[in-house]
Amino acid sequence: MKPLTSTNVAIAGALLAVVTFTGVAGALRAQQPGRGPAAAPKPDNPQSLAHIDAAKRVAGDAPWLLSPYAFYCVAGNARGNNAAAPELEPVRLFDNVYAVGNSEATVYAIATSAGIILIDSGYADRVETVVIPGLKKLSLDPANVKDILHGHSDADHFGGAQYFQEHYGTKVGTTAADWDLIDPANPPANQPNSNQSKPKRDMVLAEGRPVTLGDITVTLIAIPGHTPGSLAFIFPVKDGRRMHMAGLFGGTILTADRITTPGLKQYVQSIDHYLETAKRLKVDVELQNHPIFDMTPDRLARLKTRKAGEPHPFITGTDRYVKFWSVVSECIQAEVARRGSE
Repeated sequence: MKPLTSTNVAIAGALLAVVTFTGVAGALRAQQPGRGPAAAPKPDNPQSLAHIDAAKRVAGDAPWLLSPYAFYCVAGNARGNNAAAPELEPVRLFDNVYAVGNSEATVYAIATSAGIILIDSGYADRVETVVIPGLKKLSLDPANVKDILHGHSDADHFGGAQYFQEHYGTKVGTTAADWDLIDPANPPANQPNSNQSKPKRDMVLAEGRPVTLGDITVTLIAIPGHTPGSLAFIFPVKDGRRMHMAGLFGGTILTADRITTPGLKQYVQSIDHYLETAKRLKVDVELQNHPIFDMTPDRLARLKTRKAGEPHPFITGTDRYVKFWSVVSECIQAEVARRGSE
C-alpha cells in the first residue's frame, strides 16, 4: 500500500448511547478541542433566523435537501446515532462499494484490484458478529481487507480495527491528531476504559497524501471540528459502465449543542474547505457513516427495487451534493449566531 428512516429517539437517550458506547474516545471528549458539556439552548435572533432562511432557500422543496434542514435547523430534531439501532442488511451500493455494520454507524468496503479498503470498522463488540459476517455475505473475504481508514477517533468508528490488525495484518490509518486520542503516548494512569479494544498506532493519514490500493485512489481532506483530526474521503465508484465520484464526510457533527462555539466555527470552515475539493473533483455520490439525516433508508429501499436504466438513488449530481452540505453549514451557523459573542 502506498502513498444507511430510523425512528427519532429522545435526546437524552441519544446522549446516553454516545456515552455508553464510544469507549476510549468518548472518555477523552472533554480533552478534545471543540468539545464540552451540552450547551443550554438559546432563542433565535435575527442573525440565526437569516441562516435558517438561507438553508431553506438552498433546500427548496427537494425532499433529500430538506432532510438535513429538518435535522439541523428544526429545533429538537438533531440527535446522536443510536448504538441500539438495527444492524444494516449488507448491501452492494455500487459495483465496487459495499456497506455493512450498523444502520446508524456504517462501515463501507471499497473493492480494488489489490484488495479491500474499509472506511471505518464499526463497534468492537460487533466485528465478529456483524462486520465479518456482513462482508462474507457480500462475497468479500475479510482476509483481503488491506487498509482501514477512519473518519474520526470515536470508538463506534475504530472499534473493529484491532481485530483486523491481529487476524489479517490489516493496515489501519487515521490522522496524527486522532491517533493521539485513540492511542496516546502517555495516557493518564486513571484513564477510564484503558483496556478498551483499540488498534495499534499504524498509518498516519493527512490531506495531500492520497491513499492508493490497486486501481483505486482515495483523496483525503482534513475537516477538523468533530475531532481535531477528522477526515473526509473522496473516491471513484462504478455503476455499470459509468464512473462517479463519491464523497464521505467522516467527521459529521450530529449534536451541535455538545460542541463549543470555536469548534462549530472551525466545523463551518471545514465544510467550506471540503466543498472546494468536492466541486473540483465533481463529487456526485453522497455517503455518510452516520446516515440518519440523508434519507439513506429510503434510498436503500429504492436501490433494492431499482430496474435497469433507472436512476441510482445515491447519485445526487455535484450541484445537489454541494447544496446538501451548504444546508448543513447554514444550520450550524444559525447555532453559532444564537450563541452571540460567547
